[in-house]
Amino acid sequence: MERSELKTILGRITQDLLHYYPKALILFGSTARYLQGGETEAPEDIDLLHVGTMAPTDRREYDIPFDLFFFETREIISIARTLRYLPKAAARAKMFMKDNWKGYVRADIAACLMLGPKYPDYGFLQMEDEEKPRDYSTHAVLYGEPWWRALQEYAQEHRGALGLGIDKTLGLDRFVEPSSPNV
Repeated sequence: MERSELKTILGRITQDLLHYYPKALILFGSTARYLQGGETEAPEDIDLLHVGTMAPTDRREYDIPFDLFFFETREIISIARTLRYLPKAAARAKMFMKDNWKGYVRADIAACLMLGPKYPDYGFLQMEDEEKPRDYSTHAVLYGEPWWRALQEYAQEHRGALGLGIDKTLGLDRFVEPSSPNV
């Protein structure tokens, strides 16, 4: 499938998902890597992370298989908070203990996307074929870029337990959403 055709399909998917008022729609996986030039083979599916309060209830057919990883807003903020305040090894262990979906560890995927290229520093390892290494932080924000970037910044500023104590004392321990999250 050509890149232009994939972009058209992604536009349709994004428009369809806007009916569920997402905070953010994040493309990841092989399609994100392919569109950014990181892979030469056309992807076999589309992987999207959808953050919001309304889980999509209808599944439309597109010209390519489509996996949707839905996270409630509070759930993804909780993952970001874990990454920010727990020791890195403890944060990794907590992500591993969260629920699995279709053989993937959902929280691991969300954590890698939030942490960016530094995700291996937390102990996140290759989850698939070891012979074909992948960058799990590669993604594209299809909707809600300011909100997603603010959440990434929050998660990436590792403060540890002492930082949590200080932040709680000052009332700074909560994620503050940008004033215009979806512009």
